[in-house]
Amino acid sequence: MGTRSGHDLVKVARPSGRGWRGAATLEPMRPMPAPRPQRLVRSAGALVWRFADPTRVAIPGEPIDPADIEVLMVHRPRYHDWSWPKGKAENGEPLVAAAVREVEEETGQVITLGAPLTTQRYRLGGGQTKEVHYWVGTPLPAGDPSARLRAPAARAPRTEIDQTAWATPEAAADMLTRRGDRRLLADIVARAREGRLATSAIIVLRPGAADAAPTDEASPSTVDKAGTAPGSSSAVRPTPGPRAAAAPTAPAAPTPRPAPTPAMVASAAARRAAQVEKASALKVEAAARPVDPPLGRFGVRQAFDLIDLFSAFGVDRAFASPSARARQVVAPWAAVGGGSVTLVDALAAPLTTEAGADKDAEARAGRVRAFAAQRLRESAGTTLVSVTGIARDLIIEELRAYGASAVVGSSPAALSHSQILVAHVEHSADGPIVVALETHGVTTKNPAVTTRKASKRH
Repeated sequence: MGTRSGHDLVKVARPSGRGWRGAATLEPMRPMPAPRPQRLVRSAGALVWRFADPTRVAIPGEPIDPADIEVLMVHRPRYHDWSWPKGKAENGEPLVAAAVREVEEETGQVITLGAPLTTQRYRLGGGQTKEVHYWVGTPLPAGDPSARLRAPAARAPRTEIDQTAWATPEAAADMLTRRGDRRLLADIVARAREGRLATSAIIVLRPGAADAAPTDEASPSTVDKAGTAPGSSSAVRPTPGPRAAAAPTAPAAPTPRPAPTPAMVASAAARRAAQVEKASALKVEAAARPVDPPLGRFGVRQAFDLIDLFSAFGVDRAFASPSARARQVVAPWAAVGGGSVTLVDALAAPLTTEAGADKDAEARAGRVRAFAAQRLRESAGTTLVSVTGIARDLIIEELRAYGASAVVGSSPAALSHSQILVAHVEHSADGPIVVALETHGVTTKNPAVTTRKASKRH
């Protein structure tokens, strides 16, 4: 039976003691249940810019004439419009990783992200709400280490993106179709004129959780196929069997080297991570206080997934406290080719700052703050700081002390395990200022946690 809008009626018969008799009457139909909340579609993209002169290098704090830069746009044949490169985040993919992936798929440009821009929200044709997060993007120079950390991205089909163009802001304003895209362009132009387009970043990382009961030997579940336990202080090698002990009588003919697969890359990274961890452990053997327990199995998995976040922001240098977890969580990034990790003894802050607990507590806290202030004054690249305990809170407090009014007025960030706090810093003659704080994390699946399958009944 068809339904009508408004007061729908249905024909029913009244029962009697001797069966169904009597005339049919009309009674009101039960009201329909309320519609489900609209699903949120999360997308990410970037406004990628470059100098028209390829030899020019951006200097933080230097005003830029908008006529000297170009912005990257894409044409969508389905909508017949010019817009910024963007796309939906895959299941469990961080938004920053989705932003750099979508830009590479649609334009072929490998980029890093800068300061965040205004988030756009609008309704789709099916009633869904689309939320698009944008960042300032810059192309990576050729041979940059961050490019080696990216997984290859397939180009978008021509039915989705058929043209890409670099254009001046003036020309882009005439080409853009949506009003919201033109507002983002106006923001970029204003940042360029005021010397706020090029920024630096400081990333504060809270390492993953430690093992509940650390042991000297690695568990079999943490050993990869190459026989290495990622994040452990020593490599675990498989015991060779009888066949492995026998050497071939003649050298085998050289075979072409196969193309590296993700499994091979992870295995090599794990072996290198173990080497880095062993070398780092030698520097803290004579530490006055006990070294923290190592990362747990789940924390090691998170350490490898964090590589995508570090690559998205173009981390080019890293510092870590001497604790085991702080070193181990950045070891996979360094092993894959991200860069070196510098151990900082000053980040080994006391576990408490209560009066009388440690006579040197205030001095140690001062050294941690001085370290953070020094990183803020450096106006180049993106710096990663892996730190545990109260030293992390001191660094975040120092970053907020240099923050703009919007940053100072916001609630202090509370980082979970394997989460990062990204502080975007603008530089001027008056000194550095933190203009934005954002928190990101990985969605690594914990094999130790069993999740109940959602019911299909609604």
